[in-house]
Amino acid sequence: MLEQTLFQESDGGSNPTSPLHFAKISYNEAHKLVNQYHYLGGKRFIGQYCFGIIDNLNIVGAIVYSPLSVPESAQSAFGLPRGHYPDLLEMSRMVLHPSLNGHNVGSQFIAYSLRQLKKQNIRAVISYADSSKHIGTLYQACNFTYHGLSPQKKDFFLENGVKSSRGKCKGEKGEWLPRSRKHRYLYIFDKDLKTIWHQEPYPKKMI
Repeated sequence: MLEQTLFQESDGGSNPTSPLHFAKISYNEAHKLVNQYHYLGGKRFIGQYCFGIIDNLNIVGAIVYSPLSVPESAQSAFGLPRGHYPDLLEMSRMVLHPSLNGHNVGSQFIAYSLRQLKKQNIRAVISYADSSKHIGTLYQACNFTYHGLSPQKKDFFLENGVKSSRGKCKGEKGEWLPRSRKHRYLYIFDKDLKTIWHQEPYPKKMI
């Protein structure tokens, strides 16, 4: 069954004739929207759980939860041994159609997806916000805890400006440049799960 919500128009009024519905969607449906509107475009990702915003049978939003992209995250964030943890997820993609800008539907959508994950006995969700693009305001609105910036890393760029594939820079001419760090957010379902990352105050948007 789809869950219905109404979003607020920019003038503060509601539009009861255009309900949005939240629902589970397929990976292919999510992938199509991500390719169109997410800043990472067609970069490969895995979808373990996918949810969508449906407006008059059209998918206008998608959230994708994936296995942890870095296996060491389970150890660094929670002190768990290296391994595969299907009950620990990463919010790997979230995208909204431009028509939803200004309607404050993003936090409602995330909250819906978290309720669905709780039913699947997921223990925790990690989400990252690229510090060069945003600070994770939506995660803050949904009561994720904040755990500082990821460690500084570097990428090797060839002389032509193209980033070298991992492990293929030996003997190449170019330079190592710092990669933008990521804000780290956690949403914990399992209160017995110990968090290793130190919790910090939410970062504030620079004016």
